[in-house]
Amino acid sequence: MMIDTEIEIAAPPMKVWRALCDFRSYRKWNPCRDVVGVAGLGEEVTLMIGFNPNKRRNIGATISAFEPGRSLSFRTGRFFSSDTESFAIEPGRRGTLLRHSAELTGLSVMFMRGKWFESNLCEVYDKVNMALNQYVTSGSQLTMAARNRRRLV
Repeated sequence: MMIDTEIEIAAPPMKVWRALCDFRSYRKWNPCRDVVGVAGLGEEVTLMIGFNPNKRRNIGATISAFEPGRSLSFRTGRFFSSDTESFAIEPGRRGTLLRHSAELTGLSVMFMRGKWFESNLCEVYDKVNMALNQYVTSGSQLTMAARNRRRLV
């Protein structure tokens, strides 16, 4: 299953990149995640996931893509289920086009598949995108142009 979202952010691509790789600052802007570890290809990190900061669950992840100024991906899971969450950055008309996506594979997808799950996950990704936008544009007016595309794999 694939989840894809996009947002146009009125900030330079490198500013967006720095925010994505500054794991210590996630708690300042990300409504549902903290990341503990070092940003770099192959690095093992801990994702702390959940909307309640006091009840987040820890998930081990590996940074599976790390191209400065271009892409960052976290891969979780191994055998029966895995998830790769990716951020792709490119210059946009107003600053930066951010593509935030996830590819979910394995047995757990059979249990999570459905419009309800996909819609909720897209909503979460949209919230993260909007929060990042607001963080890097220092509270300027949101210029959200998010589009959700759902495709089952």
